[in-house]
Amino acid sequence: MPQITPNTHIAKDTSQVIDRIVDGEALVIHLQSGEYFSLNPVGTRIWELLSGEQTLGQIADVLVQEYDVTREQAQADIITLAADLIRERLAVVV
Repeated sequence: MPQITPNTHIAKDTSQVIDRIVDGEALVIHLQSGEYFSLNPVGTRIWELLSGEQTLGQIADVLVQEYDVTREQAQADIITLAADLIRERLAVVV
């Protein structure tokens, strides 16, 4: 797996996943494996922002504006989630 940093661009792997937001939580299904994943509201917000256009650091800045969280904590949480999404083949580095 590539090293994930605040400067990394991540995008949903739209060729491999479908997603829906239900009651503020993202439900993500990996098409090949059939596995599904549920993200909490903050994870859902991050998922919504994973277009590949913004860096993870820029996404952290959005979370700092929208939630009561420090930039350092937001950045650490985003990097952890991004690594999990990549490992599960739900997202890719672009």
